[in-house]
Amino acid sequence: MLTTVLVGAMPFLILAAWHFPYPPPADYGDWAQYLLHADALLAGRAYGDIGYIFTRLAPYIGPPVQPPGLPVVLVPLLALTNAARESPEYKIFMILCVLAFLATAGAYLARYGSRPLVIAALALTGLWVETVYATTAIQPDVAFAALVWLVILIVDRPGEWAWGRAALIAALGLAALSFRVAGLPLLPAVAVHALVHRRKIGKLAVVPVLVWCLCGAAAIAVSPSVIKYTELLPREPAAIARAVMENGREYPFLALNLFLYPFPWYWWGNDVYHLVICGFAVLGAIRWLPGMRNSCLLVFAACYLGMLFVTPIRHARYLMPLAPVGLFCAALGIAIVISGVARITRHSVSDLRAARSSLGVATTIMMATLVTEMTSPRHAAMTDAPGARELFARLSAARDSGTVRAVFINPRVLTWHTGVPAMGFFHASADTTLAEFRAKRITHVVLGDFNLDPWRAASMSAAVAANPHAFRRLYQAGVFTVYSFDSTQALP
Repeated sequence: MLTTVLVGAMPFLILAAWHFPYPPPADYGDWAQYLLHADALLAGRAYGDIGYIFTRLAPYIGPPVQPPGLPVVLVPLLALTNAARESPEYKIFMILCVLAFLATAGAYLARYGSRPLVIAALALTGLWVETVYATTAIQPDVAFAALVWLVILIVDRPGEWAWGRAALIAALGLAALSFRVAGLPLLPAVAVHALVHRRKIGKLAVVPVLVWCLCGAAAIAVSPSVIKYTELLPREPAAIARAVMENGREYPFLALNLFLYPFPWYWWGNDVYHLVICGFAVLGAIRWLPGMRNSCLLVFAACYLGMLFVTPIRHARYLMPLAPVGLFCAALGIAIVISGVARITRHSVSDLRAARSSLGVATTIMMATLVTEMTSPRHAAMTDAPGARELFARLSAARDSGTVRAVFINPRVLTWHTGVPAMGFFHASADTTLAEFRAKRITHVVLGDFNLDPWRAASMSAAVAANPHAFRRLYQAGVFTVYSFDSTQALP
C-alpha cells in the first residue's frame, strides 16, 4: 500500500516542489487567520484574540473565529519557527497533510479497485489538490479530508464494532469537526449506517453519533460563537430554493476542476476534454456505485453534497473530500471503454490490462497538466503588490507608537504581517460606512485593492471622498493610499 500511495503521489510532489517558492495567493486570507489563532494560543492569549475585526457588512471574508483543530496542531510548528511570518516548515506541513489524505483515500479505494486504478485516482487527486495551491498556504481542507476518509475507512471495515473501534471513530470524527464544521454530514452518515447495519455491527455503532451530539451541544453552550457563521445559512424556503438553484448552476462547473485543465486552449481543448472525461466518470459511477449502496461513503457523499447545495459560499476546494470518488470513477470508466473497444475489435484484454491502460491515459493527462501548470505565470501574492512591504513596515511602526485599527482589502493577512487589528472592505452607503468605522474604532483606512475586489474598493473610496473632513491623507505606498480617520469629525 505504501508503494501505491508514493507512486500515486508523484505528480503532486512534482508540482508541490515547483510551487514551493510560491507565497500564498493574494486573495487568500484564511491561512493567516489560522496562524493568528495558533499564535494566540502560543502566546497564552484568548483563542479569539487575534486582531481580526469581523464586520457583518462583509461576513464572507471569514468568521470571527475559525475551528480550533488546525490552530492547535500548528502551535508546535509556530514554536519551532519562532512564529515566523513566512517559513518553509509551513509548506512541508501541508505536503504531509496531502500525503495523509492520499494514503487514507488510497487505503479505502484499494478495497474496491485494482492497483493501477487506485494509483490513477490518487495521482489525479493529488495533482488537482496542488493546482488549487494546497501547499502554498496553511489551510485545513486536506487534513480535514484525510480525517473524513479515515473515519469512513474504519466505519466501512467489516465486522462487529468493539468499544475500541467505536471510541476511535468518535475521536477521529471530533478531530474532523474541529478542523472544519463541514464534517457535520459524518453524523447522519454514521447514524444511517448504524441503523441499517445494526444487526451486523452491533449497538455500539451509535456511540460516535451520541458523542458528537453531546460534544457539539457542550461546545455551543460554552462558546456560542462557534455557530455564529450558521447565521449566513438560508432559512426561508424561498432562500433555500434560490441557494439550491444557484449551487446547482455553479457546482457542475466547479466540479470540472477535479478533472484538471491539461491544455492551454479551451473550447477545442479543455472543454472537449471535460465533456469526454465526464462521460468516463459517469460510466465508471454506473459500474461502481451500485456496489457501494451499503457503504457509509455513499451516504456521506449524499449528505455532503446536500450540505454544499444549501450553503451560500461555494468553491471547488469544498469538493475535496469527494474528489477521489469522482476521479476513481473516471479512471474506471476509461478502463471500461478500453475493455469495450477490445471486445468490439475482437481483442482479448484482461481487466488488469485495461486498468493499466487507463493508468497510461491518466498519466498522459497529468503530464500535459504539469506542463501547463509549470509554464503558467505565477499567481500574485499580497506582498507582490507595489508598496505592500513598505505599507506593512509603516503600519507596524505606527502600531508601536500608538493605537492603530485599520481597514484593508485583505485584513487577516495585514494583521498577520503587522500585528495591526484590521477589518475588510464592504459595500455600503457612505453614512453606513462611517458608522461602522466608528463602531469598530477604526483609526486608519488603506485604499487600494490590488484588483482583488473593485466593487467593495470603490465603495470604500466613495465614502472617503464624500467625507473629506473625517479623513486625512497620510501617505502613498505603491498602489495603496493611507488615510487617518477621525471619528469625532464623522458624527452625523
